[in-house]
Amino acid sequence: MDPKTNESVEKSTSLGRHQEQLLLASGTPTPGSRPLSSLSTTSTIVDLPSPGVLGPCIPDPSSIKQTTTISVDPENRPSDDKSPESDGPPEGGLQAWLTVLGSFFITTAVYGLSNSVGVIQPYWDQNQLSAYAVRDIAWISGANIFLCLFLGVQVGPWFDRFGPRWLLLVGSIVYTSGLVGLGFLPETVNPDSLVRTPGIMYALLMLLWGVIMGSGAALCCTVALSVLAHWFEKRRGLAAGIVFVGSSLGGAVFPLVLKSTLTRLGWAWSMRILALIVASLLGMGNLLIRGRIKGKKGSGAINFKCFTDAKFAWTTVGVFMNQFILIAGLGMVPTWAIARGFQQELTYTIMAVMSAGSGVGRLAAGAISDKIGRFNTMILTTIFSIVTTFAVWLLVETHRVWLFYLFAALFGFGTGSVISIGPVCVGQLTIPAKFGLYYGTMYAVASLSSLFCIPLSASILEHFGAQTLVIVFGGILVVALGAFSMARLAIQDYKWRWMGVV
Repeated sequence: MDPKTNESVEKSTSLGRHQEQLLLASGTPTPGSRPLSSLSTTSTIVDLPSPGVLGPCIPDPSSIKQTTTISVDPENRPSDDKSPESDGPPEGGLQAWLTVLGSFFITTAVYGLSNSVGVIQPYWDQNQLSAYAVRDIAWISGANIFLCLFLGVQVGPWFDRFGPRWLLLVGSIVYTSGLVGLGFLPETVNPDSLVRTPGIMYALLMLLWGVIMGSGAALCCTVALSVLAHWFEKRRGLAAGIVFVGSSLGGAVFPLVLKSTLTRLGWAWSMRILALIVASLLGMGNLLIRGRIKGKKGSGAINFKCFTDAKFAWTTVGVFMNQFILIAGLGMVPTWAIARGFQQELTYTIMAVMSAGSGVGRLAAGAISDKIGRFNTMILTTIFSIVTTFAVWLLVETHRVWLFYLFAALFGFGTGSVISIGPVCVGQLTIPAKFGLYYGTMYAVASLSSLFCIPLSASILEHFGAQTLVIVFGGILVVALGAFSMARLAIQDYKWRWMGVV
């Protein structure tokens, strides 16, 4: 073998920079050498014959193969495991719609029963809490709604961190336990029982209905609504509308159930029947609901930095005002009707009609909001509620029962659509991974209106009359309209565009 050839082979196997330059200059590649650039997409692979078989170890040009490979920097290596959040919500699929169905069951059980407080509160007034004024009794139902919304400020970040499974299970157990406890309370105060005084009865009802059931409702409902952001973005309005129809369904069915059971079976068995129904619905919700995004760190405190965003601040004001009307309407319409001279038996049917109208409104508004915009829908439905309040509710009299039914259906439609669009508007202002925190923060503030709206409305009714209460409700809706309009304007960079989908 020629000594020069051996010298060339030795140079071809060296990794020194000088040898590489010599070989590259002569057109001979270096086997196993690293490309000069980590971004190079072409390298040369050489098939070297075994020494002594085909003669010299200099590669034959015909044995050189050109292949295309990808050189990847290990520090910037892409992962094959894609984050669920990076791809965006799937906008459908079997598990997504099963989750919607599970959330539907949750809202039917929890919000549906809360919507029935308008018929339970007068029952307390005539039986267990006959020694108390209506404004005092109203604090019990107000505490229930307040805790349901206020505790969302903590439940939201927990949901972001841990997902829905265990939070929903604990919430279901707590909520059902409070309802079972109500079944052990007597019909009236009895000196020979453990409930010897009206004060003890009031405290027990506040504990069971207000605190325990309110806390369980916070866990269940925050999870049921927050999980929708894991599965939907463009169709979230429709999904939320379907979920909130459950609230209306429960609000229509539970008063009719109570109308029959309270007169025939009494308080204790009525509560036990409700507990059985609620436990079944919550159980199905636990089985069906699944989350997609987990492990996001959250904080349990209200994030006041959210309110530096004008869009979020104005939306919170609008939700606050609408929450006042929604809760006060559900709690006070039966009491208002009795004050105007209507029979109590009529109020059960009126509440069922209002809840049915609310269900239609929630479903319709959810579907429409995906087409014309969430804030546009919120503004239109608020205008609808204002017109219904001043043009229909003010004209309701005992000799116009048909008008009372019309008002119940229209008012339920308007206020119901607002509650289904509120969470969707929150989702439009943030990313899915932070939805729980933003939702909890907004509704923690809105919960303050739920705490005092029924007692305040009862005081207005008692001191200023039924018609004044209607006018006050209309004025609050006007403020809500202004707030949502300002939120829409802020989203458009303070350049109002009528045809904008917002």
